Amino acid sequence: MHIETFKVFCDLVETTSFSEAAERNEISQSAVSQQIRALEERFGVTLVERGRRNFAVTPEGEVFLKAARHILDAYQGIE
Repeated sequence: MHIETFKVFCDLVETTSFSEAAERNEISQSAVSQQIRALEERFGVTLVERGRRNFAVTPEGEVFLKAARHILDAYQGIE
């Protein structure tokens, strides 16, 4: 797992948009979707509920979000 994946996830939750998260990270919308799907498969949970109009972070996604933010903060502190 790469540190960038944590940032992509945090940006997705913050923007509630796969396309905006992609733009922020200079990757394709498909790449965002693939990264989130890979996280969900790795941990065996659904992190976000996807819908055309409805986007929601699951309880498991909230836990992952807190951890991801902590990891990103620690990483930025190293630099």
